[in-house]
Amino acid sequence: MLKNANGFGVILAFLIAVNNVQVECAPASPLIFTKTIRMPEAISDQPDALVCHAVKLDDSEPSYILQYEPHASKAITHHMMLYGCGTPGDTKPFWNCGEMNDHSDQSVCKDGMREIVYAWALDAPAKRLPKDVGFRIGGNTSIQYIVLQMHYKDRFQAGQTDNSGVTLHMTKDPQPMQADFYVLGNWGLVPPRLNEFHMESACRWDSDDVIYPFAYRTHAHNLGVVTSAYRIRLGVWTEIGRMSPQQPQMFYNVTNPGIDIRKGDILASRCTMNSTSREHITEIGPTNHDEMCNFYIMYATHRQDNLKVQYCFRDAQKFAWKTYLDDIPKTASSLDGVHLLIPGKTEERRKLPKSLTQKAQGIMK
Repeated sequence: MLKNANGFGVILAFLIAVNNVQVECAPASPLIFTKTIRMPEAISDQPDALVCHAVKLDDSEPSYILQYEPHASKAITHHMMLYGCGTPGDTKPFWNCGEMNDHSDQSVCKDGMREIVYAWALDAPAKRLPKDVGFRIGGNTSIQYIVLQMHYKDRFQAGQTDNSGVTLHMTKDPQPMQADFYVLGNWGLVPPRLNEFHMESACRWDSDDVIYPFAYRTHAHNLGVVTSAYRIRLGVWTEIGRMSPQQPQMFYNVTNPGIDIRKGDILASRCTMNSTSREHITEIGPTNHDEMCNFYIMYATHRQDNLKVQYCFRDAQKFAWKTYLDDIPKTASSLDGVHLLIPGKTEERRKLPKSLTQKAQGIMK
């Protein structure tokens, strides 16, 4: 009896001690949930078909995308895009949809006003955003629908369908910083039989908001060799990113982590093309036989209101860096120092001509 009483006393003393211990708990992690968006067994009825599928988002409160996990193959798909819309271009399970400048009723978004949410090509892997950064969708934002657009390479065989897509890893917890995109690029054409042709763009950042680029993605078709972009501040060029678009078209970390863009800075991009295999002019366009020149900057900002993708596009036949800018980097068309995930996938470029260091004659807005 005494033994049992002593045992009870020990247990009681232990419980009292535990009850008085101050336990410091780790802060709770944001509650993560996933939303997988896939094509509903879609059909490509022609080569280079652009096919869309829309999904309604929760409009009661915003969600913040923290990670993109693609489910697609370059064997079937040239590229995959996620767009944000107020109203989708169609209510069918899937429909043929237009490119970014298509404002027709068959467009991605009914009013033609779309926001880039994600871009993928060439078997790019998943992308996780930095800590405390999220891409805000749904709720009171202008993005009430996600439209998945697939650019299929070929016409499907009889009975063939596709369910490619992407899984969004999200949270309802507001993030300290929002993510969005700034896209540089060109329209125009690439002349034939040229070893090196430059498509260049540049615009001044006129906003009072400071943005922080953390990732970039290049996009071109068959002629693209190197795509690069820079921040120019007080005449000093700082590289944002430089990559071959023949590598996996994923979002790579910026060359200079911690870089920021402030009012008065210039954002500049160049696509270096090799058209020696072409006997005819190649126009900028959506098909695999056309070309594209795009440099996506994914950035973070402390702004908490609704954001819109911003663009800087120039006519490749009328705009050139050498007309406006000094001290152009000699590596802008080179892959020197760039880590390639697939070595040998793209050719090295020859040195730039001296004419690219001509004195500036003005500055762009």
